[in-house]
Amino acid sequence: MKVPSLLKNKYVFYGLAVLAVLNIVGYVSVRAYECLALFVLTAYSAHSYCKNESLAVLAALFVANFVFGCGRVKEGFKDAIKGPAEHMADSAASAIEAADKCTDNKEQEACEKAADGCAWANDICSKKEEE
Repeated sequence: MKVPSLLKNKYVFYGLAVLAVLNIVGYVSVRAYECLALFVLTAYSAHSYCKNESLAVLAALFVANFVFGCGRVKEGFKDAIKGPAEHMADSAASAIEAADKCTDNKEQEACEKAADGCAWANDICSKKEEE
């Protein structure tokens, strides 16, 4: 298989090798051993096919990160999935935790009232879910 002269450049290979090492360290640090195995198998099979190290590393990076999603990109907006009951349970837990941390007597009373209100609202939400 003919490859472009850019992929035969040793500096391009060094750059791809650095990216490969960073990916391998990342896979090991997050214990994504299936991604590491996929990376190694893809690099080996590509090297067996074309005998070009740069192309093999590039193929392994592409397959592991883009095709199979081993980059582990996850959506961070998880609150949209929650319903009203989960939101009320979270707010009740936060209010109770805040009430435990209050030190002043006036603050203590206000925090306890807020915690009671959240617990009451949580009870109402759980009753509506049962219906």
